[in-house]
Amino acid sequence: MTVSTPEVKAAGAAEALAAEGVAVTARAVRERSGVRMAIAADAARSWNEREAEQREAPAIPEAVQARFDALWREAFTAARKEFDEAVAGWKAKLQRADEERDQLTVAVEEAEKECERIDTAAQAAAEQSAKDLADAQAKAAADLKEQASLLADERSRADKAEGALAAISAERDRLLNEVAELRKTRK
Repeated sequence: MTVSTPEVKAAGAAEALAAEGVAVTARAVRERSGVRMAIAADAARSWNEREAEQREAPAIPEAVQARFDALWREAFTAARKEFDEAVAGWKAKLQRADEERDQLTVAVEEAEKECERIDTAAQAAAEQSAKDLADAQAKAAADLKEQASLLADERSRADKAEGALAAISAERDRLLNEVAELRKTRK
């Protein structure tokens, strides 16, 4: 007959729990084995430590390490070559971008100068137009004043002529009346 100690029962419960896919914890070991919590905790800790050690990867064999080193050198060399080519490509693109930026800067400066020239010409044209308009208004005002003066002179002459005509007409009428009187008296 085999005597089972509480430690053996707890270890067996831990193995059974792991085989069933259940997490090996102190509580699960205690419930399965019926041992005290301290013994269940020791069993669960021991089982989890052994399991962790078994999961660690063994040291890399020398032949595998040598092959890995060779592959690593090839991969590094290829990656470095690609990197250098990419850097060269980006440097060329950066140089082209710098050249284009310089060309655009020159074009912008020329456009700004042209805008300034156009603004200056437009301002000069506006000033000349304002001066021409002021001159034309002054000339029109002077012409209007001259025409008003001539009109006033003509009106004055017309008024004098009208007065003279009225006086002549009155004299004529008086003379005609006198002639008519004289004819009456001669008859």
